[in-house]
Formats: sequence, structure tokens, C-alpha cells
Amino acid sequence: MRYSLFNEQPIWYLDVFAESILEKGRVRLRPLDGQTADSTLRIECSRKLRQKYGVGTVFKLDVRLVRPHNKKPYLICRNRKELTRALEYFERNKRVQIEHLIGTQLTLF
Repeated sequence: MRYSLFNEQPIWYLDVFAESILEKGRVRLRPLDGQTADSTLRIECSRKLRQKYGVGTVFKLDVRLVRPHNKKPYLICRNRKELTRALEYFERNKRVQIEHLIGTQLTLF
């Protein structure tokens, strides 16, 4: 089975910790520093899932490196329909989710 439109074998990174960040008005995912995946690459996944959680949430993902011709390389989630929050960052994620929930409720009033 061929996973890529390119001649090379796909490069997979397993159990990558990625943080949601706000970049140019959009919520994006980037790998945390100090991992095998380059922290400057963006991670492609569902926009609805990225916006569902607060900015600063850390996720644990399996990603594949994509190198399109004449474009900047990026990472793509293995499972694009589900994001798993990292249990290793439970306390941090809990704080971020509470802040996000409070901010969302305040904008409703």
C-alpha cells in the first residue's frame, strides 16, 4: 500500500506532544521543543477540533511528515477526526480548559 504521492517512504513520528497556539488569528498546532519532530513545522488536523479546546492545550499525536514539491514541509495527524489531550500535561490542560470555559461563558453575556 502506498501512503504518499511521493517516491520516498513516509516518515512517522509517534507520541508527539503538540501545543495549540494562536498564530495570525488562527488556532494552530505545533510540536513542543525537544522532540524528534521539528518544532517549527505546523501540524494539520481538523479546524473544529483545534478550536474546541483552549489555546495552550497540549495534545499527544502520531504524525507523518509531508514534503510537497516546492512548498514548506508540514506534519499531518494520523487520526484527523480526533485529538487526544496529553495525560502527561493533565494539570496544565485542566487550567487551560477552565480559563477557556470561563472566557467563552463571559462572551455569551
